Parts: sequence; C-alpha cells; structure tokens
Amino acid sequence: MARVTKQYRVVFLGVMNDEEAFRNNMVKLGVSYNDLDKYITNTPVVLKRDLRLADARKYADAIINAGGLVNIQETGEFPETRSPTERTITSPRQDFVLCPNCGFKQEKEDFCVRCGFDLTSSL
Repeated sequence: MARVTKQYRVVFLGVMNDEEAFRNNMVKLGVSYNDLDKYITNTPVVLKRDLRLADARKYADAIINAGGLVNIQETGEFPETRSPTERTITSPRQDFVLCPNCGFKQEKEDFCVRCGFDLTSSL
C-alpha cells in the first residue's frame, strides 16, 4: 500500500513594516523586482505549492525573516515519493505555534516574540 503525505503551499499576505527593506532582502534571496511588484500588488499570492510541511516552513521562515507576512496552507494528500527507508524526525506539533497575526513560527509561548500578539486568545 502506498503511503500518502500531506502537501502544503506558502501564501504571501503582504509586507510587515518596511517595504524597501523587504524588497532588498527578497532580492538577496533571488527574487526579481518585477516579481516582487506583482506579489505586493496582487496579495494574497501563492508563492510555492506542493511542498512537504518542513519545506513549506523553511520557505515561509525565509520570507518572514525578509520582512514578509506569509501563511502555510494544507492543499491535500498525495502519494509519497520518498523511499520507505527514508525517515524524517520532526518535533511534536504542540511544541511550536504559528502566529496568526504575523505568521512567525516559534516555540509555544503566550505571546509572539516577533509582533507581541496574544497567542492564548487564538487557541
């Protein structure tokens, strides 16, 4: 029986604070100015799709660190393409929380360390 894995997409929601700093940081990551204009103008925009959760988190973290707001969304289940002997070790889901205000992933706390959002009110 083939295993299935959930797939995710990364959705860009906008810029946190300084748009110029965000643009410069994203260019350093290899994104063109033309693409950035499209993303910012047409938010929300799906930036990446069909990712494993770990890959979606890495991608989202890079955008958040550049100053962007993102959301990771589950898109469905698909047959797993990795070999059955390959294993991934992940932390239990309850150890981390994704801030619904800014999208920052952090260890479970009462408040977001990035934007100060009260995470206990969203549980």
